[in-house]
Amino acid sequence: MLLVAMTEEEFRTKAAELLQLQGIHLSGPVGKVSKDGVTAGYTHANDTLTVHIIDKPIFVSRAYCERRIHDWLTG
Repeated sequence: MLLVAMTEEEFRTKAAELLQLQGIHLSGPVGKVSKDGVTAGYTHANDTLTVHIIDKPIFVSRAYCERRIHDWLTG
């Protein structure tokens, strides 16, 4: 599980950025996204974005997926 401190305004800004740069659509404060064979669920509440990996290719580690997502969210 990945936790990222993020205000509501930061969440909206990051959602727009992820859609434009990565093709990832965060449809609201709770949802599920997929990219490159990785599926993750997310919840934004109380100024924290929580992301958990639901499915991934067998040859890719969960830690690698979480690092990539963290980089997209904080970069």
